[in-house]
Amino acid sequence: MPSKPAGSVRPAKRPAAGSQLGGRPTAKKVARSAARPSVTPKPAMGAKPSRPIASPKPSLGAKVTRPGRALGASKPRMLTSVSASAKPQSGKKGSNPLSSIGALANHAAGAASAVKGKGKIVGGILAALAVLAVVAVVVINSGLFAATDIQIQGSEHVTKHDAIQLIDLPENTSLFNVNPDQITEGLKQNPWVSGVDVQRQYPHTLIITPTERKVIAIAYISSDDLAWAIGDDDTWIAPLSTSVDVDDQGNVITTGEGANTLNGIDAALALAKHYGAVLLTDVSADVAPVSGQAVNSKAVKAGLDYVRGFSSEFLGQVKDISTPSVEAISANLDNGIEVSLGDSDDIAKKERIVTKLLSQVEGVTYINVRSPGNYTFRNAPTS
Repeated sequence: MPSKPAGSVRPAKRPAAGSQLGGRPTAKKVARSAARPSVTPKPAMGAKPSRPIASPKPSLGAKVTRPGRALGASKPRMLTSVSASAKPQSGKKGSNPLSSIGALANHAAGAASAVKGKGKIVGGILAALAVLAVVAVVVINSGLFAATDIQIQGSEHVTKHDAIQLIDLPENTSLFNVNPDQITEGLKQNPWVSGVDVQRQYPHTLIITPTERKVIAIAYISSDDLAWAIGDDDTWIAPLSTSVDVDDQGNVITTGEGANTLNGIDAALALAKHYGAVLLTDVSADVAPVSGQAVNSKAVKAGLDYVRGFSSEFLGQVKDISTPSVEAISANLDNGIEVSLGDSDDIAKKERIVTKLLSQVEGVTYINVRSPGNYTFRNAPTS
């Protein structure tokens, strides 16, 4: 091979296809390159390829799902989209108000239907009651239970004859339409009557029994020689006779052979014993009792306070209570001892002092407890 002449240059190698060294590629090469599709390079082994997620535009009324949470977070719960025609749950946020109104309308219609059905039942019951009422009126005003046998019981101060005069019963009175209040009002015209007991015995018997006031005191007014009964409701009842017959034990009896007649204050004392009451003496002459009227004398009312305030055991020892004035009230005991009481304050305390002195001091003749904190007494000198 002939040797290269010195200083000559070796021609350069032909560039490879696709190479852009020294200029642009030819048109043929460009066309070939454009016709070949691009190939996504294969990921490395073990790498998870990323998949593009399409994001379509949500339809009207559909809920948009939340984007996925970061790797490592708990898996999100998918929300189900609800269409506008779906039935909402009552009481929850986001419920359809139109659907709620429709449900309420349905409930109201059902309730109205139920009420209408009950209304028919109630109407039937009312009609039956109306028929029964008419029947009851007919029976009441008929002669089936007419009060044809009227029995009036007398009492100590209200005789049967007097009661008949005070009771005015209509002709058509039956055991059903009898008016006990009307009977009581008529009988209370007698001041001894405090109430009336009306009993029905079918088919035709009516039993009427007056109830008398309880006498708690007999007020003897010496200026008029009158003994007035006073009821437990502080009412003047009626004057009593101051001439009474008693037996050997002093008990009031009807006139009979061997009876003893008492008059004046002795008769009043016997009457008080007869009624289990207390005799009030020395009543002022200006006291003017009226049957059925309340006691308004201050001194007499104070005396009645002592009658109620004393124990029954102590009252059993009291012969009478003198009531000339409130400040001068005193009690005379059966054993002859006089107890100055004064006004009707501290009644229980005054009784305790008197009882203690009577049990501990001999020969006591007088006790003054007008001021219970500073009481005094006198006793008979011992020989």
